[in-house]
Amino acid sequence: MTYSVYANALRDAYRALDEARRARREAANTLATIRETLDLVLETAYQKQTFGPLNRLFDEEEAALAAQELAIAMVREAERRVSALSTALAFENGRITAGQVSPGRMH
Repeated sequence: MTYSVYANALRDAYRALDEARRARREAANTLATIRETLDLVLETAYQKQTFGPLNRLFDEEEAALAAQELAIAMVREAERRVSALSTALAFENGRITAGQVSPGRMH
């Protein structure tokens, strides 16, 4: 039996989606950690009226937010790819089932 190109691509797409979701979770955790630290430092800085170390933390927060936004975009793209390949595989299987194309003639 010939295996479908779509099935192999779909397997790879699911793997990429899992990786993108893992990266998104890591980015969210990093951002949450930075924001917790920033909240603590802000409170201390306000009490002491010393705001020097805040710039570095704000820069870290901005970078973490950008990383999280990129990770979210990567998940969306991976989800779109999985959806498109799932549709293509279903179409391919439907054609085989209907006898329009023999499995040996598939990619």
